[in-house]
Amino acid sequence: MARAVRAARAVLVALVPALLLGFVHQTDTATGQGAAIFARAVQTAEAGAYPHYAHYLVDVSFANGSRHIHDAWDTTEDITHATVYADIFSKRERASPFVPHGINLQIGGIVVNPERPDDPIGPVAFAVDQDFGLKPPHAYAVVYDADTFASDAEGLATIGHAGTELQRYAVTLLDADASTDHLALTPLRDPYHNRLRELWVDAKDATVQEAIVAGIGDRAPLDCVRWDVTFARDEGGTYVAEERALDALDYGKSGRLENARVTFDDLTLESRFPFQFTLGIESPVQTQHDP
Repeated sequence: MARAVRAARAVLVALVPALLLGFVHQTDTATGQGAAIFARAVQTAEAGAYPHYAHYLVDVSFANGSRHIHDAWDTTEDITHATVYADIFSKRERASPFVPHGINLQIGGIVVNPERPDDPIGPVAFAVDQDFGLKPPHAYAVVYDADTFASDAEGLATIGHAGTELQRYAVTLLDADASTDHLALTPLRDPYHNRLRELWVDAKDATVQEAIVAGIGDRAPLDCVRWDVTFARDEGGTYVAEERALDALDYGKSGRLENARVTFDDLTLESRFPFQFTLGIESPVQTQHDP
């Protein structure tokens, strides 16, 4: 009996290093495959065909207690110059023009038109080509009148980073099938702007289909919770289709927002300046926008 036990122990001792070696090899393989898939997705995104302008409707919905809120903002992005022109008055506010709410209008440092108690998110100015750190991040500018938007369009185009790009994520292939590769990403630097945490990539053309991201927008609580983001292809480019909060948005006394959802609807792509006759206000309005 003792001899059999010793023999079994010897077999286990011999197997452990082999098992560990196999695990390490498997992990290295998943990491190498993941990094290669991610690099291909970045190359595909950088090679995308994008027009000068995009016009769309940013639709925001959520539940604040028993109240279900739904509103939308007309938005135009100058993709070439990474500039977003958003109407500070929402569809709901324009439907009741004599009682505008929720634009945080300040005069002399005093808020004279505070947020609606049922809508603490307020106005938004989100870019439809945002990729949350797939490509090297760049800043977006926000303007509130057509004249400034037009003058910004005459400036130099926003271009990608030149030179050697440092590795921004540790990437692991979680699973794959014939159509989709599923990646896990851990940021190695600047986690606030490199927001990707999971990524689903088309196995054939390396376009991004879906992502889990560590926040949207530029301030709490939207940039503090994870969001499930889906993307859509249109004329050779990849655009945000929907952002869905995976946790409640805690606005303290203003409420705890459940089932928050942002959709980008009625996308129109334009090569020339989209003339719009909308009210432009140069004021310190606090919009929720991309960092």
